[in-house]
Amino acid sequence: MTAAALGATLFLVYALGAARTIYVGDSGELVAAAALLGIPHPSGYPLYVLLGKAWTILVPAGSIALRMSLFSAAAAAAACALLYVLCRRMSLPVAASLFAAAILAFGRSFWSEANIQRTYALNALCLMLAALLLNRWLASRAPAHLAAVYFVCGLGACNHLFMAVAAICAGMVVMVAAGFRPVRIVLPLAAFALGMLPYLYLPLRSRFDPPLDWGNPETLSGLAAVMVRRDYWGRAWIEGPADLLAVAGDYLWSLGAETAWAGAALAVLGCVTLLRRRTADGAARGMLAFALLTMAANVVVLAAHGSREDLFLWHRYYIPSYAMVALLAGAGCHEALRRLPAAARTVVAIVPLFLLAAGWSATDRSRYRIADHYSRSLLEALPPGSHLLASDDNILFPLIYLHHVEGVRPDVNLVMQGVGAGPPPLRFDPDIEPLFLTHHPNWTLPQIAIEPVGLLFQARRAGSAAPVSLRFPETLAGEDDPRVPKDDLTRNLIGHFHYMRGVTAARDNWGAARREFDMASRAAPDNDVLFYNLGLIYRGRGLPDDAQAAFERSRTIDPRGAIQR
Repeated sequence: MTAAALGATLFLVYALGAARTIYVGDSGELVAAAALLGIPHPSGYPLYVLLGKAWTILVPAGSIALRMSLFSAAAAAAACALLYVLCRRMSLPVAASLFAAAILAFGRSFWSEANIQRTYALNALCLMLAALLLNRWLASRAPAHLAAVYFVCGLGACNHLFMAVAAICAGMVVMVAAGFRPVRIVLPLAAFALGMLPYLYLPLRSRFDPPLDWGNPETLSGLAAVMVRRDYWGRAWIEGPADLLAVAGDYLWSLGAETAWAGAALAVLGCVTLLRRRTADGAARGMLAFALLTMAANVVVLAAHGSREDLFLWHRYYIPSYAMVALLAGAGCHEALRRLPAAARTVVAIVPLFLLAAGWSATDRSRYRIADHYSRSLLEALPPGSHLLASDDNILFPLIYLHHVEGVRPDVNLVMQGVGAGPPPLRFDPDIEPLFLTHHPNWTLPQIAIEPVGLLFQARRAGSAAPVSLRFPETLAGEDDPRVPKDDLTRNLIGHFHYMRGVTAARDNWGAARREFDMASRAAPDNDVLFYNLGLIYRGRGLPDDAQAAFERSRTIDPRGAIQR
């Protein structure tokens, strides 16, 4: 009953701050895949797509974007409720169990994923369910419970591949607890394979050529390429063993920052407490081992393939670790409560209350419209029957959602560059078929001129009439509103907005262009690509000092970036 009340309360908190419109990054593509039963980028996320589609049918109110924000809210709230149940099964009192759930619920990265349209809340739910089932197996040693652990891990891997890593961690715990015998791996492997069955959705659905069909995974090799993210392993930031220190330092810092430091300190106390606990079945030590193995695997796997942004900016990839820290903090809280006098025990409530108070303004996306406004402005400004070649996840994915799900400008041909194997060859007559691009294509075609027109580029026949005039807003909805939280991707989008306005203004009014470029720099101060492009513009304008400053800023942000090589 307490777990259900906790889940309902957290769902209400998350729902109040849920994004009503589409968010930046992967959200537009994932929501479009769920709405259209399409195939998003690798690893395909079939569980998210299928459950998301069912959710949008069962919750018929509001836009599809809002419904999928509420889907994340429900998954996140359920994950916290399961963490509470797990703590209670580990003989922690109600207060300590609630403390653990609240530490996870109001951690900045977890909360930030609990009210937008992404896969991380569902991944946390799968991980907590697998941990709860592992605890049951440690207590009972029943084969059915072990099979359930691996079935959930396989099912969770259909949403996020980290659950396959969690299965390995669970397997290590099982081998230590029960010993290794080859026959004992048959049942877990069979259960894991059974959980992976939703991946059959990808080749089956791909045969019908949905509007979103990334990788066209109709063949076995195509399916494997999507499942293992074959094209996503070449962008690793790490270059040598010494880089592990930087990754480890940032990881450890994040564990403290996400839990107001007191939670991390209690997690250390919880490790000691669980290690010392004497139980006949060793369940406490088994859960301690699973938590520590999961955390180690989380940081090692991410370090092996994560980009600079993955490792140092987007700590959402560490949510499995934050869940395990919250579990250990619950055990530490129990030990602290035992040692504190009765009158002082309410002091432990300060930590989750502080996280709640500090996190609300940074995670309240109820006023967020920036991605929707930007992409809607692009579509609505186009002449009838235009072609729009769009790229960059931050811009393309919201366009996919608005165009294919909400039906904005069905007369426009949206060409999704970079999606799957790429778009088919484009044939157009520039005299009668307007062609626009979200980014400069760097074409070397003397017969085609590329001109900036507001937030877009127009491709037209060289020597023909001047490009069309398109109407775009001067600011994005909420960009100057301090009540609208702006993560790194949102800041980059705002920066690109003003950069494009500056590029267009530079043809006739350099003063106006310079003001827009300054606004872009302030909006996205950590975007190395933006500053590199500004350096090119300043150099072309004969401003060597400004160009050098922009290039230096770009190199400072990411010395290892592709544009620096």
